[in-house]
Amino acid sequence: MVTPDKIIRSQRKTLSISIDAFGLLIVRAPKRCPNEKISAFLQEKEGWILRKKAERQGAGIHLPPENLDGYSLMVLGRLYKIVVASTDKISFGEDKATLFVPNKDTKKRLVNWLKDNAKRIFTEVVERKSAEMGVTYTSVSVSSAKSRWGSCSGDDRLRFSFRLLYAPKDVVEYVVVHELAHTRQKNHSPLFWAEVKKYVPDYKQKRAWLKTHGALMEIF
Repeated sequence: MVTPDKIIRSQRKTLSISIDAFGLLIVRAPKRCPNEKISAFLQEKEGWILRKKAERQGAGIHLPPENLDGYSLMVLGRLYKIVVASTDKISFGEDKATLFVPNKDTKKRLVNWLKDNAKRIFTEVVERKSAEMGVTYTSVSVSSAKSRWGSCSGDDRLRFSFRLLYAPKDVVEYVVVHELAHTRQKNHSPLFWAEVKKYVPDYKQKRAWLKTHGALMEIF
C-alpha cells in the first residue's frame, strides 16, 4: 500500500496525484475529502505510482543539506563527494572522486566556482560546435535559470544554465548543438530537428536524460 508524502487540501473538487522530481508522492484533494477515499484512489493508481517513483528515485538525485560535507555532487555526469575543509580554493582530490571546498561561505564559493567553470566549458564547446556546424553566434553567457537548460535569443545570444554543468559531456554538447541550431531555425520544426540530428544522431536519448534528471535544476 502506497502512502502519500504530502497531502495538499484546497477548494478543488477532484483528487489528483503527482510524483515530484525527487520521487515524492503529492496528493491534491478537496478540503473535506475523507482519508478513506484518498487511500482507495492511491490503491487504484498504485502501479503508476510505483513505476514513476522508481523512475525518479533511480536518477539518484537528492537536494543538498545545509551542511554540504559528505554530499555527492554531479559534475559533468560524474559524482564527487564534497569534503568541507580548511582550504582557500576548490579542488578535486587525487582520488578523482572528492571535491574539496572551503569551510567559509561554502555554498556561495561553490556556486561561483560552478558558474566560472560552466562559462569556460560551455564557451569551449560552443566554439568547437559552431565551427563544425558552420554557424555564428553573438555571445555566450551563463545564467541561474531553473526552467530551461539553454536558450538562443533572436539575435543569436546563447545562454546556458550553470546547472547544465551537472550533465555528462555528451549531453552538454547536445544542448549546445540544440541552441546553435536555433541560429538557423528559430522554432522546433522538422527542419530544426533535422539540423540537430545531423550533429547529434541520438539526440532523443540526450533529451530523455535531461527529462529524467530534471531535478538537477533544483540543486543550488
